[in-house]
Amino acid sequence: MIEMPSRSADPALAGPVRRLFLDDDPQRAAEFLAEYPDAVWVETVEDCVAKLEGCWDEVYLDHDLGGEQFVDASRADCGMAVVRWLAFEPRPHLRTTRFIIHSHNGVAAYVMLLQLKNLGLNVSASPFGEGLWRKPLPPPPPLWKRAIVWLRSSRLPEPVSEPTNHDAVP
Repeated sequence: MIEMPSRSADPALAGPVRRLFLDDDPQRAAEFLAEYPDAVWVETVEDCVAKLEGCWDEVYLDHDLGGEQFVDASRADCGMAVVRWLAFEPRPHLRTTRFIIHSHNGVAAYVMLLQLKNLGLNVSASPFGEGLWRKPLPPPPPLWKRAIVWLRSSRLPEPVSEPTNHDAVP
């Protein structure tokens, strides 16, 4: 189940949330559309780009399309192509849109996230089905604290003494 934050209480935005969902998997689309029946599902980069000419509140992007997994990000038929289209020229009508990268291809999702952040867009990433906007993990302790914990937990070997032979005659 995908968790979504509630829409702003601004009366001007009281209408339904406009959601665009790019994904090639009919099962994921069915699950998404069951949760958000007003969403628009597209399966290709071309369809997604055409729909992005309009205004959207939320845009969900998958990276690997066409039934393939871990595809090259330079291809024209993957979610990165949508990111390149967004970067090609300013898209002021999408400045307030929330972009969610839901690809299970972690490396590609991270690159898409960084590119969209560099464009100044509101973006987050979470693989589909793992729940969006989970409470973030606390930052790790400083390196010196981790070193002390590691040193305290490490067992140094006992010193080895030379065997003594008390029965030996000089």
